[in-house]
Amino acid sequence: MQSVTVVINFDFPNNSSTYLHRIGRSGRYGQIGLAINLITEKDQENVLKIEKELDTKIDPMPEHVDENLYR
Repeated sequence: MQSVTVVINFDFPNNSSTYLHRIGRSGRYGQIGLAINLITEKDQENVLKIEKELDTKIDPMPEHVDENLYR
């Protein structure tokens, strides 16, 4: 079985359905995945909108990322 453990959004999506579609690829088949979002100042509004729509928090990248998230 092929799996994707890390998804990197170089172009942050404008809506929550696209965001979920993209990041969902990193956690298929009951696996844990990691989504990394590269954003600009212009993307801040979309981040807030998606957080609100999905009732979640998209945290900044921590200094250390647990390897178990993407192995």
